[in-house]
Amino acid sequence: MHQRHGEGIQVIDWTGEHGLQIGRTVVRDQHLLRGTWLLVLLTAITSMTTHLLSGNARAIPFFISESDYPGPERILFTGGFTIAGLLFCALSMRLAHTFETAVGQKQSQLSKWFGLVTGVSLICVAWFNMHDQIIIHSIFAMVTFIGGYGWSCSTHLAISNTLSPGHVRRKAWMIVGAVSFAVMNLSLAKAVRTHVIDAGLRDSAEIMNLSQNSITFAAPAEYVLFLSLVMMLASFEHDIALSKQQE
Repeated sequence: MHQRHGEGIQVIDWTGEHGLQIGRTVVRDQHLLRGTWLLVLLTAITSMTTHLLSGNARAIPFFISESDYPGPERILFTGGFTIAGLLFCALSMRLAHTFETAVGQKQSQLSKWFGLVTGVSLICVAWFNMHDQIIIHSIFAMVTFIGGYGWSCSTHLAISNTLSPGHVRRKAWMIVGAVSFAVMNLSLAKAVRTHVIDAGLRDSAEIMNLSQNSITFAAPAEYVLFLSLVMMLASFEHDIALSKQQE
């Protein structure tokens, strides 16, 4: 079939009526969202479990990123979070259109950029591992946490006039996420100042071993923060379903 002059082939259509359209394939919003949050959750669970059962855990509790260790857990961690980061970028682009209204237009655009930054940062978290590049990894991890929280809040505000069950649950998880983020950082503040800033240490294993007393509190806080972000992400399934009913 010949293409007429001036016509272009749109490979990806972010504004498809029934979902994200890739060529002739349509990925429904619900499926894209569910695939993203499930992959994020399962990647963390499987890589951490593999790391623990293989006997490679440095100490218990350990940070999620410590499971990015040479071996099967690294394949799970790097592969899973790389794909999840790409999916999150696509999801952010798509939902910015799905939830865009006259009232929430600015918030939708803000959430799109929060999502793109978060998705790219998550990919960087996957490729700059904590054991070899702890400073770079920690920066990208912090951007991912803050960006993910910012995406959830801005997307929530863009559809603040809805009364879905997800709307109420998100508010609760936002509080949980904010508290756990504060606990994680406050727990690590003294150790970072002592070992990284004042002593100038750069060896990842040495920093983490010397900071284990702080990690004992910071790691569980990170687990709760991670779970709150996943649950906030999953809660938008209710809003997507409601938006489809209103069309």
